[in-house]
Amino acid sequence: MAHLPPRLAWGDVRRAVDAIGATTPVDIRDRAVLLLLATTGIRNGELRAIRLRDVDWRTGEVFVRRTKGKRDRVVPLLEETGAALADYILRARPKVASPFLFLSFTPPVAPFKFAAPVSRIVRKRLRHGGVELGRVAGVHLLRHSLATQLVGQRRPINEVADLLDHRSINTTALYVKVTTSQLAEVALPFPGGAA
Repeated sequence: MAHLPPRLAWGDVRRAVDAIGATTPVDIRDRAVLLLLATTGIRNGELRAIRLRDVDWRTGEVFVRRTKGKRDRVVPLLEETGAALADYILRARPKVASPFLFLSFTPPVAPFKFAAPVSRIVRKRLRHGGVELGRVAGVHLLRHSLATQLVGQRRPINEVADLLDHRSINTTALYVKVTTSQLAEVALPFPGGAA
């Protein structure tokens, strides 16, 4: 069990999302950010690169650019996440001519250029939701939590690898170690009966 990625129980992620209000533009944006990260497993840089035109409302997909593997991909947009994005675009997103989806509210209003502001949003919202945070508590914590959740739901490992944009199935296989409780279900009985 060495080198297990830090992760949250899915109930903690859900609690953090549910704790975000929908009254201020910042709350509406942060809820959309947290839901998109938690339900797609996209990386910080990928989130910052999303443009308004990258959300395909008809197919329920988001086009992801500038992946770590230097290739583009498509991730599914769950209904709740799509509703949060629509709420952000229609009610909270600053009315500026930027093509980027997520914008900072601090003047000058602009897209997030660096990873730190997005990581701060994640940490702030997790803490606000009552989640105890260790030393790793940024976007990757949500990514690891989603991967663990999907493996725990017995989703095919190659499906999880595709969603997370892993080039090697060995990278995704790390999450299989997290679900050790499932190993008991497939273990063969000890030869000769109980000791």
